[in-house]
Amino acid sequence: MSRRHQIEQRLDAYAEVRAILSAMKNIALTELRKLGGQLEQQRRAMAPIERAAADFARFYAPPAAQAQGSGVCIAIGSERGFCGEFNEALAEAARGRGERLLVVGTRLAERLGEKLAADVLPGASVAEELSAVLERVAAWLVRAQRAAPSAPLRVRVLYEDPDAVAPMVRIIAPLPLPDKPARARGHPPRLTLPPAQFFAALAEQALLMSLQAAFSLSLIAENRRRLDHMDSALRRLDETTTQLARRANVYRQEEITQEIEVIMLSAEALRAEQ
Repeated sequence: MSRRHQIEQRLDAYAEVRAILSAMKNIALTELRKLGGQLEQQRRAMAPIERAAADFARFYAPPAAQAQGSGVCIAIGSERGFCGEFNEALAEAARGRGERLLVVGTRLAERLGEKLAADVLPGASVAEELSAVLERVAAWLVRAQRAAPSAPLRVRVLYEDPDAVAPMVRIIAPLPLPDKPARARGHPPRLTLPPAQFFAALAEQALLMSLQAAFSLSLIAENRRRLDHMDSALRRLDETTTQLARRANVYRQEEITQEIEVIMLSAEALRAEQ
């Protein structure tokens, strides 16, 4: 097989790889559009919960001001690869945590190793899988609370924010309240539940919404990294393909020159015989 044919085979293989990378890039773009819409809906749903908590704090002493239980940290990594250094920064931040750690995402668990990633749950690859992931995380939190029933858990979430340069750590339970609530005016809100029960239900809703937002932001950051990774890989692949195509053209020109020389030599030999 000539060198030109070898290069042409490699070019065919690179064309297949490029098609796969382009498909992965399109999937990442689709996910970003879906997640952007979901995140906006979550923010609109969270706004009335925050207003209700602020109104409650103006008239009632929230139970969260009492002693709190042990702390847990939910580290959100990726389930798929091809997202650059997405999990490395998260793993570095998770190693310094002193709380009990729940790792969501097998890629991040692999970076941490078995010792640190004792509690591992599979993460979401696409937006449609977020609800199932949130159910598993909520079930894990219920088990953790049952193991320490004396006081409510302190829950933090560690995740990549698409607009931040480093992993974010947020407190999502107990429900964060203003340091200095606005001065109480008028009448307190009319509750159909005892204040402690109402606040517990409100805090549960806020916890679920905060988890949804954190997982959505993490998937957005992951897909942006994946998009950058695919763009970089496609650029390198196109550069390599261009270079190989030039080499193939050079070898083809050499073959043509050799063919012309053979034809001319054959013609001269035929004339000499005649």
